[in-house]
Amino acid sequence: MKRSELFFGAMLVPVDYFALLVAGAGAYFLRVSGPAQELRPVAFALDLPLTEYMQLVAIVSAAIIGVFAIQGLYTLQATRRTVDEFTRILGGITIGFMLVIGYIFFSAELFQSRFIVLAAYALAIVFVTFGRIFIKRTQQTLLRRGMGVHRVLLAGNGQFADELINLFQQRPQLGYRVVGTVAHVEWAMLEEVYRRMGIDEVIQTDPTMPADDNLLLLDFCEQYKIDYRYVPNLFETHAVNVHYRQLGTVPLLELSRTPLEGWGRIAKRTFDVIGSFIGLIVSLPILLIASFAIKSNSAGPIFYRQVRVGRNMKPFEIIKFRSMYLKDCVGPRYGGRQAAEKYEKLRSAANERSGPLFKMRNDPRITKVGRFLRRWRVDELPQLINVLKGEMSLFGPRPHLAEEIARYDKYQRKLFTIKPGVSGMAQVAGNAGLPFDEEARIDIAYIESWSLRLDFILLLKTLKILFTDRNAI
Repeated sequence: MKRSELFFGAMLVPVDYFALLVAGAGAYFLRVSGPAQELRPVAFALDLPLTEYMQLVAIVSAAIIGVFAIQGLYTLQATRRTVDEFTRILGGITIGFMLVIGYIFFSAELFQSRFIVLAAYALAIVFVTFGRIFIKRTQQTLLRRGMGVHRVLLAGNGQFADELINLFQQRPQLGYRVVGTVAHVEWAMLEEVYRRMGIDEVIQTDPTMPADDNLLLLDFCEQYKIDYRYVPNLFETHAVNVHYRQLGTVPLLELSRTPLEGWGRIAKRTFDVIGSFIGLIVSLPILLIASFAIKSNSAGPIFYRQVRVGRNMKPFEIIKFRSMYLKDCVGPRYGGRQAAEKYEKLRSAANERSGPLFKMRNDPRITKVGRFLRRWRVDELPQLINVLKGEMSLFGPRPHLAEEIARYDKYQRKLFTIKPGVSGMAQVAGNAGLPFDEEARIDIAYIESWSLRLDFILLLKTLKILFTDRNAI
């Protein structure tokens, strides 16, 4: 690890913390400023003077720094994609402010200024982002001038070596410079490059390299304390999550099904509880209006319950707003039996989706209110109760019926590694129009690459779809 990387990595913590403090102070002064006071006077400044307020900001900022650390924002590396970094910043600050909002909700001790919370949230995102952009641009400028560059030796010729050489030449801001390439591994040649050019890192670019050559590279890197990376073979490419452990003197690599084990599982459950609770509180007026509309439009219960299959193929009862007529209801107001008969006539030829799942856009069993609820996805809001109960997650594979699962192949059964979700990558990617095989592939990719940052991205995309896409069926 270069000293420059250590320096810039260490600088991120105080810069982030300072940016959060400035954001909190800025929100306070915006609220108590003359123009804001003229629009609407505030009383919390008397109950919570600036000194006590900044103490609170300091505590919240420290908590957000902790979330940043969990999300990997302080992992020491030369470069990081801007989009990746911004989404992690957004996610970390959002989680921190969700905790503050939750505390305010349960406690009467804090001020009740919505403006200052929202202003601090927005300013925190802006200040932290710009602080990191400044550090990143400074580091990249130094890398272009050759300061802190990783001197790389490529071991092995072929496609991967050529691609890396071209990449490092075209993007010097990545911080890598190739100081040598060797087709055949020999100790004397490695030492010659090391003495003449210096080596910070060895990258083995040949997946078919003999074991003896690999061991020689490892011994060389161990002796000279050089970082070692390699292009994986076909089996290792599929080993998405690998953990090292040792039983006695036997070294073992454990292939994990998903990052959602251990702390990952705890983090996702915490996100689910906080998110579903806030979601239920915010959507309470919508839930009440929808309940009244369902009851006044057609006979039957407000909620529809159905047994679905969850994590580890354990059945649970999903909760949704009822959007269909009851089958046994007849008459001009109900139409249940007539709708059911029409549905049975259309079913064999009306499936609009390939695979084991059945979908019909103009299903005659759906009530007028139900069609509106589905159009705006309101029918799925009660599933937040399933999330609070621990039966579902905010994001994950779609919960399916037992008779549908009987038609899954072996690969698709990996969907039951985690809890099903109210929304998920497949819904965000293509809603109900995706073929089932494609949906399963996308959901399995989510399982194998899960992170809190990914869940937060899905949250933003789901909210966008709720307000812009009316193609639910």
